[in-house]
Amino acid sequence: MTTAAPAVTSSIDVESPQWLVIPDLADVTPEWRAEVLRLFAAIVHVDREAEGEQRIFDDGREVDPQTALDTLLEFRASLDGGDRLVAGLGVPNRWPLPVVVSVGIADGDDAHGAHGTRALLELAGADGGLPVEQPAVDELPEHVGGEGPVVTRYDLDDDGAIWATVCAVRREGGGDGPAVDTRVLWRTRDLDVVPVFGPEVVDLLAAIRNEVAA
Repeated sequence: MTTAAPAVTSSIDVESPQWLVIPDLADVTPEWRAEVLRLFAAIVHVDREAEGEQRIFDDGREVDPQTALDTLLEFRASLDGGDRLVAGLGVPNRWPLPVVVSVGIADGDDAHGAHGTRALLELAGADGGLPVEQPAVDELPEHVGGEGPVVTRYDLDDDGAIWATVCAVRREGGGDGPAVDTRVLWRTRDLDVVPVFGPEVVDLLAAIRNEVAA
């Protein structure tokens, strides 16, 4: 007798204008596009009118709503079937910042003890690549729930540019049932944004809720 693998159902409980969940292209309607473009136009207006201490960056960069939306939808189309895309809209003049969300059942051999710790670090990207310095590894904040690492790293690409990556993994469950791993991943070449948006990427984990069906 073959036992069916557990299935995970996930929901992302976020609200605009802080975050925007990007649907699969098949679910994108003209009404959704129009609503998002109105939202983006409103954020552009807020960014343009910001003064003094409200301005995090002073280079005057302005987001083009149509280009931003098209880029997000192209990114969403390139993802694997099980991945989801959430865009951060809260960093002035630097939004939208795309974060990839992945959820899956942990391998039974890697769900506990030292094996589990190594598996989580690997999933969070603590090893490999071409880091310009040793990746920083921290523990998840308590309010996120579960356990797991937060990895911040800076790598050289083939053209010599430096990419920053912030990746956090949360493991929940285990014991008598399956353990579920939730990963959020964000990459950028705009290094000045990392200290501003990195903590928000980690906080996004708290908004992702999973249910397992045997």
